[in-house]
Amino acid sequence: MKWAGLAFILFTAIALIGWLRTNPRGAKWAWGSLTLLPFVLDPLHLIIAPYATPMWSGYVKGWEISLLDAVAFGVIFGTRGRWPRMALLWPLLAYLGAVLLAVMQARFPSYALSYPIQLVRMMLVFLAVARVAQQEDGEKALLTGLVLGIAVQAGYAISDRAHGIFQTGGSLGHQNLLGFVSHLALMPLCGMFLAGRWPVRAALGIACGLVVVILTGSRATILLGGTGVILTLLLSITLRFSGQKIAYAVGGLFLLAASVPLAYSTIERRTSGQIGGVMAKDEQRVAFEKAAHMMIREHPLGIGPNHYVFVSITEGYAERGGVNWSSANRSAHVHQSYLLVTAETGYLGLLTLIALLASALWYAFSTAFRFRKNPEADVLIGLGCGLVAICLHALVEWMFAVYVVQYALAGSLGLIVGLRSRLIAGSKDSRKSPKSARVGRPQPTLASAMQSA
Repeated sequence: MKWAGLAFILFTAIALIGWLRTNPRGAKWAWGSLTLLPFVLDPLHLIIAPYATPMWSGYVKGWEISLLDAVAFGVIFGTRGRWPRMALLWPLLAYLGAVLLAVMQARFPSYALSYPIQLVRMMLVFLAVARVAQQEDGEKALLTGLVLGIAVQAGYAISDRAHGIFQTGGSLGHQNLLGFVSHLALMPLCGMFLAGRWPVRAALGIACGLVVVILTGSRATILLGGTGVILTLLLSITLRFSGQKIAYAVGGLFLLAASVPLAYSTIERRTSGQIGGVMAKDEQRVAFEKAAHMMIREHPLGIGPNHYVFVSITEGYAERGGVNWSSANRSAHVHQSYLLVTAETGYLGLLTLIALLASALWYAFSTAFRFRKNPEADVLIGLGCGLVAICLHALVEWMFAVYVVQYALAGSLGLIVGLRSRLIAGSKDSRKSPKSARVGRPQPTLASAMQSA
């Protein structure tokens, strides 16, 4: 059955190339799936591992491949038109290089390779989204995919609450994982609404995003989600002031204020009668971090990706850090993404990751303010605020390494690159003289796009 699934995924990649080249009008369905599929891969079982390691303690359980990888591959090679300026490709390659170097430090290299393979799949999605986002129809399809994805998770969250679950992870399995992904949908959809781009579907996405954020019952998700929405509103108004935006901002603040009692009751019901348990969990967070710091001091080059739990247990770091003997704690990763990255891939991995995130934030915000008169600028503000939210959330959770988050992150990075490339190309076209406008220009290749970035 596994090999039949793999054959289907490979066939999808090849067939999609031919279909997109002969049916460009139907491309929006493939484009939208690039941002929708990360929300539904797990419940629909659309991911398989030809080389599976289900009993391994790491966060990647083998050399995986998903239907989204096939769609991304098909979109990359089946979509006609020029390549965007691949501004973030070099930071992504630098991080991948640091991870590959850390594989040599791993006790079991075949298990460690699972993570760089996951990064390559993330880069496929990034390239596909960047190429699609150059077109306005592509942007619409990608943002619509985000709306549908967060709506699906809102449905799962409401169903969980109806069945008495007060900390829902939707179909993703954990509330913190759902919280990470919600940041990368809610804030861009706020920017989409403020830009006046397809406002009905944007409003639906925002409502579903707020439902998801509240029903996770996660303190960090609720705080960062509310703060991110307010920051998006303020930066958008600063970007381009209008009476309509003020009205949207007032309405949005009233909506947030109305949701505060529900958010408060969710957190209160979560902690009611469990104060001791919550305090014990926070104490274990300190123990996790102590163990990770010891690991980093003794292995500055890293222990190898996908190896944290194994090394923590077998080399005594969990014991020395004070992590208690419960299986849930001994099998847990340190609840801080940057510490996890440093422990597994060394200081080089941390520096390249920070360079990637900083570059993405710079391109998002600088491009938005450079082209503040364009509606795409508000979408870029939302994308930037979503990245700020996950950067802060990563300080208290390790979910950054999970493939669902990385797929969603690839979508955000691709949208930033694609929108930026479109705005720059439009600016150059508007400055062309009538004579030069009649002279055709050769379409850039991927190599020339990387050089120009």
